[in-house]
Amino acid sequence: MLLIVGYLSLGVNTISTHPHHPTSSVQTKMVSTNPCDKIHCTEDEVCGKIYGINGCLCKKSHHQPIPESFGLVATCHNSSCWISLSRCLLFEAGFPAQVLHLNDPGCTGTVLDGQVKFHFNNDHQKCGTVLRANKTHFIYKNSIQGTSDSAEGHIISRQRQLSLHFVCEYPIKQNASMDVAIHVLKSVTHQKLPAVHGTYQVQITPYKDADFTQQFSGNVAGQPEETIYIAVDVEGVDGRQFSSVLDFCWATPINDSTSSINWDLIANQCPNPEDGTVKVLRNGVSTSSRFSFRMFTFGVPPSQVYLHCSLHLCLLELGHSCIPNCDHVHQHKGRRSADDQDNITVSYGPLFPARNTDVLDVLAPLPKRRSPKL
Repeated sequence: MLLIVGYLSLGVNTISTHPHHPTSSVQTKMVSTNPCDKIHCTEDEVCGKIYGINGCLCKKSHHQPIPESFGLVATCHNSSCWISLSRCLLFEAGFPAQVLHLNDPGCTGTVLDGQVKFHFNNDHQKCGTVLRANKTHFIYKNSIQGTSDSAEGHIISRQRQLSLHFVCEYPIKQNASMDVAIHVLKSVTHQKLPAVHGTYQVQITPYKDADFTQQFSGNVAGQPEETIYIAVDVEGVDGRQFSSVLDFCWATPINDSTSSINWDLIANQCPNPEDGTVKVLRNGVSTSSRFSFRMFTFGVPPSQVYLHCSLHLCLLELGHSCIPNCDHVHQHKGRRSADDQDNITVSYGPLFPARNTDVLDVLAPLPKRRSPKL
């Protein structure tokens, strides 16, 4: 049974004496003994007592989402996570906000607008967070814990314990595409993950120089023998824990990553051995991958080239290298498996090759390859 505490007050007399006046005056000051005066509940809450403790209860007219999980809402980005729970739902279950913490007891919550909020990151507030990875996702794990005893101070115990586990999941594999014309210097595709647990972005940017300092502006019109430098960057993940690995990069004459007319630049994380101009400059070292190739065009109109890349994230662990081994002579040709899930495609183009640029005879038989699952 919930008991709402009533309001009580009493008068306290204080005497103030003035040395220059022989008379004395009596002033009355009202002092409240209502404990709810010191508890600031929101308009959706009402102050009351439960399990012998005063706090904020949920108003019956106020709808509470998912009471079993105390209205938990989690938002994750990079290696940071913000968690919010309903204060009144927690209190009605016997857990005042001040008894709650993350895996690290020093990471307590903050009450704001009727919500108990927690935060952790990978910098100076890890709070006992555990990082794990499986074949499809990397996962940050933590829990909100607390112990409350309504019989504290007596020889008996009525202790209740809370352990509310939660995770932030990010997919390891990505096929990134952007359907953007070349006059846009840099484009980003945002992917929202299932359960709104985490987001990160992939972008492709062409450069004129090997130092990757001069971006193309306007149309990318390559001259004969000219080398184009490509950066593929992942943003929104912790570069101290992950690197990105380019699995495949390929070109098509139209803005369609599944076009039957295509040319591999990177296949199975390494340069296509049939194209001696491709150089993988960085792959698996950080969240920025880089490669270069000499400009070409397809042997059929239109005279333009679109680029596409697929990649995955690699967990940096002691004794484990994410850098591909490209010392073997023969590369297996073939696009990524159609079984990959939760993929998007990032593309860039068109590039406009100038005349006399290398022409690929795309009318010759091409190796069969599996199309990406979009």
